[in-house]
Amino acid sequence: MDEPEPQHPAPSPLDALAARFGLGRGVWGRRAVQVFLLLLVSVGAGFVISPGLYSQQIPALSEENLGKPFRASSPAGFKAARDYEVVHRAMTAQRRQEARSAVKPVYDLNPAVVGHLRTVVRASFATMRQRLAELAEAQSELEPEEGAAQKKSRKAPVLTPEQVERERRTREEMQAELQELLFGQRDAGLETEDFQALYAKGFSDEVETATLLLLERAYRSEQGPVNVAGSREELAREAPQGLTVRDVVNKGEETLPNGAPQVADIREAHQEMERFASIPGNLLPDAPGVQRRAVLRLAKRLVRANLTINIAETDARRHQAAQAVKDAVISIKKGQRVIGDGELVNEGHLVVLRGMRAETDRLDLVQVQLGGTGLVALLVVASYFFCITAFRRFRPTRKDGVLLGVLLVGTLALLQLWVSIADAIQDRYTALPIEALYYVFPVAAGAMLVRFILTQELALFFAMVFACLAGVMLGNSLAFGIYTLVGSLVAADRIVRAKDRVGIFRAGLVTGAANTVAVLFLFLVEGKGLTADTAITALSAFIGSSLAVPVMVMALTPLIEMTFGYASDIKLLELANLNHPALKELIVQAPGTYHHSIIIGTLVENAAETIGANPLLARSCAYYHDIGKGRNPLYFGENQKGENRHDSLAPAMSAVIIKRHVTEGLEMARQYRLPKLVADAIPQHHGTRTVGYFYHKALKEQEGKEGAPPIDESIYRYPGPKPQFREAALVMIADAVEASTRSMAEPTTPKLQGQLQKIINLIFSEGQLDECDLTLKDLNLISQSFLHTLEGIYHTRPVYPAGAVGGGKAPPLVVAGGKAVESKDKARSAGAS
Repeated sequence: MDEPEPQHPAPSPLDALAARFGLGRGVWGRRAVQVFLLLLVSVGAGFVISPGLYSQQIPALSEENLGKPFRASSPAGFKAARDYEVVHRAMTAQRRQEARSAVKPVYDLNPAVVGHLRTVVRASFATMRQRLAELAEAQSELEPEEGAAQKKSRKAPVLTPEQVERERRTREEMQAELQELLFGQRDAGLETEDFQALYAKGFSDEVETATLLLLERAYRSEQGPVNVAGSREELAREAPQGLTVRDVVNKGEETLPNGAPQVADIREAHQEMERFASIPGNLLPDAPGVQRRAVLRLAKRLVRANLTINIAETDARRHQAAQAVKDAVISIKKGQRVIGDGELVNEGHLVVLRGMRAETDRLDLVQVQLGGTGLVALLVVASYFFCITAFRRFRPTRKDGVLLGVLLVGTLALLQLWVSIADAIQDRYTALPIEALYYVFPVAAGAMLVRFILTQELALFFAMVFACLAGVMLGNSLAFGIYTLVGSLVAADRIVRAKDRVGIFRAGLVTGAANTVAVLFLFLVEGKGLTADTAITALSAFIGSSLAVPVMVMALTPLIEMTFGYASDIKLLELANLNHPALKELIVQAPGTYHHSIIIGTLVENAAETIGANPLLARSCAYYHDIGKGRNPLYFGENQKGENRHDSLAPAMSAVIIKRHVTEGLEMARQYRLPKLVADAIPQHHGTRTVGYFYHKALKEQEGKEGAPPIDESIYRYPGPKPQFREAALVMIADAVEASTRSMAEPTTPKLQGQLQKIINLIFSEGQLDECDLTLKDLNLISQSFLHTLEGIYHTRPVYPAGAVGGGKAPPLVVAGGKAVESKDKARSAGAS
C-alpha cells in the first residue's frame, strides 16, 4: 500500500513564485532565486537610500519670480534631498576678474637705452663735424691762396644766387642726415631753427657735452636713477596698484608701487631737463639763448621710454591667476532649507535652484539609483560571504532571506519617513537639536527582531548591513552608523534572555543605556562637549531605544509569526502551555502518547540547554511531534490496554498505519497553525529510519519461504527528511531513548548509560544526524543530560511494608522499570507510582 507524501505548511511567497517559474530546482535554479532576491532587495533599499528619487521636485524658478513669495508644497519649505555643490558662476567670474586685476602689469626695463642714446649723440655730432670739415675743405680748394693779412682785410664775398641755393640744399641735406642719425627718419624730429643754431656752433664738443648732460639728467633725479615710462596716464590706467618691473638685460624683477620716485614719464623727464638747464652755468654759459634752447629741445626730443609695458606677458600672468581661482561653490547639505514657504525669491535662490536642477537631471537620477543599488548589493554580498565562511550556523533559507530583505527595506523606509518628519518638527521648534530627533528612531528594532525570531548569526549580518546603510542615508554620517551598529548588537545580545514581555523591555533598557553612552562618546569625539544639546540627544536616544524598540518588536513579532510561520520564544511559551487545544485533544484521544510527549519534552529541554540550543523550541517540538497519533491512538503501544490491533494485520499494513501518524500530524499542525519549525519536527524526528518492529516481523515471516518476493524496505521506512536543526535531532534521539528505556526491567544507571550509548551510536551510524549541526561533543553532552534526566524519572524508593498502604487489605503496587508489579516480602527497590 502506497504511503501518501507528507504535507508541509504553506510555502513562502518567494518559494511559490520560484515554483511557478520552475526555479529552485538544482544548483542553478537556487542561484537564480538568490540572485533575484538580492536584486530585489538591492533595488528597493537603493531606492530608499538614494536621495532625490522620491522627494519633492526642485522648483523651476526664473527671473519672473524675483521679489515674489515662494509657495512650497510643504510648510517647511523646500529642502535639499541630498548634498549639493552648486557653482556660482557670477561670483566665480567676479573672483576671477578680481584675481586678474590684482596682477600688476609687467613693464620691461631696458637699461641699455641711456647708453644707446649716448652713442647715437656722439656718432651723430661726429658725423656732422666731419661733414662741416669736408665742406670747409671743398671751399678752400675753390678760393686762391692768400696771406693772413689779406684774409683779414678782405670783405666777405657776395654770394651769387646759385651759391646761396647750393648752401641751402647742403644744410637741408645735413639736417636730414642728422635727423636720420638721431631719430631714424630724415623728415622729423628737429626744427630748422634748432639745426641752424647747432650748425652755427659747428656741432662743437661743447654742444655735444651739453646735450649728453641733459640726457643724463632725464634718467636721473636727486634721489637716484629714474625709469622713464611713456606717460603718466598710461601708468594710471594700466597699473593703478603698482607695476612689476622686469629687467630684460639683467633678468631681474621687482614690484614698484604706482607713483614711486623711481618711475617717471617723458613729460616729467622734460621738466627735470628744463630745471637743470635753467640753472646758470649748467648749460653753455657763454652761448646765446638760441643755441641753449636748441640743445635743450634736441635733448628733449631724444628722450625715450626705457620702461615699456609687456602686454603679452601681462595677459599671460593675468590669465594664469584667473585660472588658479577655483569655482565659487555654494555647499548645500542634505536637509538644509533652500527657500522657505512664503519667502521672497531673490537672486541667490535662483542661482542655488538652477545649480541643483543642473546636478539633478535624469542621467544623474539614474546614476544615483545605480550607485545606491550597487552599494546595497556589494554590502550584502560581502557580509554574506564573510558570515557564511566564519559561522557554521549561518545558513539562511529563502524564507529567511525574504524576511531579512523585507525588514531591511521596511526599516530603511521608516527611517527615511522619520527623517522627513524630524526635519518638519525641527523647522517648527528650531531650539530642538536635529540630532535629538534623528536618534530617537528605534534603529535597534530590526536586529532585535531578527535575533528574537531567527539566529544570532543572521542578527549580526542584518546589523552590519543596516548600520552602514543608515549612516549613508543620513548624509554619510559615520556617527549615526556607529550609533546604529552599537544599539543593534546590544539589542540582539540582550533579547536572547527575554522569555516574556518583561524580558523584552529589560533588553530595551540595556540597549537604551548603551546607546546613551554611545551618543555621549560620539559628541565628545566630535568636539561638541557635554552641552545641553548633548544631554537632550542622549535622552532621546535612551527613550527611543528603551521604549520604542521593545514596543516595535512586540508589535511586529506576531505579524511576522503569522506571515512567515516563525516561532519566537513568546510563541513557543504559548505552545508549551499544556492547555493548548492540540495538547488537550491529545490527552483525551491518546493519553499514553501525551505522557510520552511530556517525558520527551523534559529530556530535550535539559539537553538543549546543555548544548546551547533553544530549550523552548526543543520542548515545543517534543510536545507536538506525535500529535498525529491522536487520530488512531489504539494502533500505538503506549495507548493500548490489552488488545493489540496489529495482531490481525500484516506487517506492511501495520507499518503504513504507523507511518501515517506523520502525515496526519502535519495536517493537524496546519489545522492548529503551528510554527514551521515545530511542524518540521513531526517528519524529521523519524528521519528516514525504519519502523523497526514490523520490519523485523516481516523479515521473520519471510524466513523459510522459498520463492517469495523480497521485502520492499521503502514500505517500512519513513519518508523523512532527516533532522535539519538540532532541536529536531534531540527529539529523534529522545524518542528512541524513551521508548527503549521504558521497557527496561531494572533501569539502573549503568544499564541506562549503556542503552543511551547504543541508541545514539545507532542513530549516528545510520546517518540520521548528517544534515544538522550536532557534533560529537554535543552527542556526548546529550548523553550525559539524558542520563541525568532518566535517573530522576526512573528513581527508586524503599518498598512500603504490608499493611502500610490500604489498611493492610492488599499488597501495594510499586513501579519498577516503568511497570506496575505486586510487592513481595523481599521486593526490590522501586518507587511508588
